[in-house]
Amino acid sequence: MHRAFLLILLSVGFLLAQGNAIFRVTDFPGHELCPRISPDGERLAYTDVNLTGPFPVAHIRVASHEGQNPMFATDRGVDNQYPAWYPNGIQLTYERLVAFTPTDSSYEIWAVPINGVNGAKLIQNNYNFSVMPDISVNGDAAFVTSENINSPFPSFPPLKYGFVPPPAAIMGNFTIAIQPVGQLVVLNTIPGLFPRWSPNGAQMAYCAWNPTTGWDIFVSDFDFQKGMSNFRQITSAPGDEFAPAWSPSGEWIAYSYAQPTTSRPINIFIVNIHDGTQMQETFEPTSAITMPDWSNTPDGEFIYCCSDIDGDFDIYRIPPMISATDPALTGTIASPPVPGIVIPGLAGQRGKAQGIQVIVLNSSWDKTLDEAQGYASKVATRIQGWNEDIFVSSIINGADSGVPHVYYSREEHKKLADDVALYLDGLISSGALYSDAAYNFFPAEPLSDSPYKLSNVDILIEAPSNSEPEEEEEEEEEEEE
Repeated sequence: MHRAFLLILLSVGFLLAQGNAIFRVTDFPGHELCPRISPDGERLAYTDVNLTGPFPVAHIRVASHEGQNPMFATDRGVDNQYPAWYPNGIQLTYERLVAFTPTDSSYEIWAVPINGVNGAKLIQNNYNFSVMPDISVNGDAAFVTSENINSPFPSFPPLKYGFVPPPAAIMGNFTIAIQPVGQLVVLNTIPGLFPRWSPNGAQMAYCAWNPTTGWDIFVSDFDFQKGMSNFRQITSAPGDEFAPAWSPSGEWIAYSYAQPTTSRPINIFIVNIHDGTQMQETFEPTSAITMPDWSNTPDGEFIYCCSDIDGDFDIYRIPPMISATDPALTGTIASPPVPGIVIPGLAGQRGKAQGIQVIVLNSSWDKTLDEAQGYASKVATRIQGWNEDIFVSSIINGADSGVPHVYYSREEHKKLADDVALYLDGLISSGALYSDAAYNFFPAEPLSDSPYKLSNVDILIEAPSNSEPEEEEEEEEEEEE
């Protein structure tokens, strides 16, 4: 009976990737990549790579959100890929390989109705290599471009399949550009890949290169007068985070994450843009699960993606671990303590947050210092490794107290909070945590006595790397003289 049930599950395309359910949506002989759900949730657009012939040629298909009744939206004579929907839900933009001369060709940004009749060039930056388009709800177009017709990507074909981008140091000139709706002018912005507009069109997520941690997810604000501004780094885990996709609420971002291992499997993670809370959506140890698109459909809320779990790349969808449309689940901070850069949370290795929920705050006077950010991360890593019941949901900036504290939200957590404080004091005394710190965390205090208004946290830790700001110390010395 168990064998018969397994066969039934496989026949409908249901897979388990280490306990997380993934439902297959497409299964053609070639590769299906880059899924995008229409604004109304009814249709699925994706890249279909035909592997027959002397070299692979891609074209755009449109199907129902379940993958049924697929049709071609672009002609199959040239390479077309990476679709994105217009707000009206009846038109697509995409990358198109165009031949300029018998020997020169490059990718341009085109647009086409979903019935595939007479596509037209969208971005008029002639002879520039342009890929990865996205259209905001307001009609603004964002894309990645270079200043010449040659690809800036040394491994552009593998990149088409959602693999890790190469290091920026070996790439050519590449820039995220924006063509505002109704304009012909193209606004060049900053180096980056995979631009994605937020649901309201007022923000953009993208990935940019960090020499220390690799590719990370960033978010910026956008308006026509200021362009892109207020840049925030959302992730910084070791490895590479890329290909972001917004949740329907605009509170979360799903993205592809390749851990720094030899095999470099790719999985889908999600991160809260306000407090850095991260969760791991898929747990596939050897294959790629990548290129997410998070949407509401008539069947419910899903993260669509592409994966080679079953050999070739197919489109799958995953029920998100957290429903971003539920206002009660859109973050842990009711009122952020202070503005500033966000130090991202630890990647949730156990999937949905469980156990004793802990948030670590960088409460150093100068939060821009590497030692301040590193100290908060070190505290989080130590306590999570010390007690398997502890789950650090995020590491963020706290008030500029410069004083260590351990807070507990309920009386039942006081004993553990005291143990955490004593454990951290022991690490400081031994020099294993931070040799220059001359203060103690013990005893723990009630969260109600803190300046923070937080929910969904059992223990809160303020982890400053220095006790007083250096500038104030110098001023005091001058006054004494």
